[in-house]
Amino acid sequence: MKIKKYKAILLDGDGVLWKSDQPLDGINSLFEYLEEENVRWALLTNNNSHTVEHYVDKFSSMGIQAQPNSIFSSSTVTASYLLERYGAGASFHVIGNPGLIRTLQDFGFRLSYGENEPAGEVAAVVAGMDIEINYQKITLAMRLIMGGASFIATNTDGSYPSSEGIYPATGMVIGAIQASTGVAPYVVGKPHPAIFKAALDELKSKPEDTLMVGDNLNTDILGANQFGIDSAAVLTGSTSQKMLKESTIKPTFIYKNIIALQMALTEVNK
Repeated sequence: MKIKKYKAILLDGDGVLWKSDQPLDGINSLFEYLEEENVRWALLTNNNSHTVEHYVDKFSSMGIQAQPNSIFSSSTVTASYLLERYGAGASFHVIGNPGLIRTLQDFGFRLSYGENEPAGEVAAVVAGMDIEINYQKITLAMRLIMGGASFIATNTDGSYPSSEGIYPATGMVIGAIQASTGVAPYVVGKPHPAIFKAALDELKSKPEDTLMVGDNLNTDILGANQFGIDSAAVLTGSTSQKMLKESTIKPTFIYKNIIALQMALTEVNK
């Protein structure tokens, strides 16, 4: 199957466009191509540690102009889900980094977090990545969930790529809470459909007119495949050729990096 011209492209961040704060080769050329060809785009990231403003600033530091409505993180989609399910002003207990807490606060929720006991009942424990996770935080989350609070996870990624190597990700936190409670969380981020639907609604694009570019078979590629979106795996992040060969999750296309992806897209428009 040959790649075609798409009206919209969804892009993962870590391992596709950058590693930590280091842009990957070809990022500026890719976004120049998208602008020239009037291809709409959105960032779809399971990284829940940062706010939308952080990503807008990150793109700007790399010479790329991004609008806030082009950023879809597991934090923002989780906040939208909580607003729809529980309503404005609902109370939650959060296990997560400051970016997740700030995002939920911006949506107007009442929060307790970390080792701080909530003042009253909470509707749910909301968990994301927490680089300072400890026994006390897990204990409090466990007791709240076993006491009747729902368990909501931003995502369950086991690891993420950086310029220094692979690090454990949100799945480390979610796994500890799930093992302690025996309760499986409701998961919002990739590969689940909420984040894909939110992005396509904003871009006004249909699944068949959209391409998802990612480096993780279990989130980016699986989620796109399940949503009816063509998927392109790049080999600059979590996935190797060996993993591609052994996995039952198959992308529509495979590229060494975003430079090779852009070359293929450019060929379509000639």
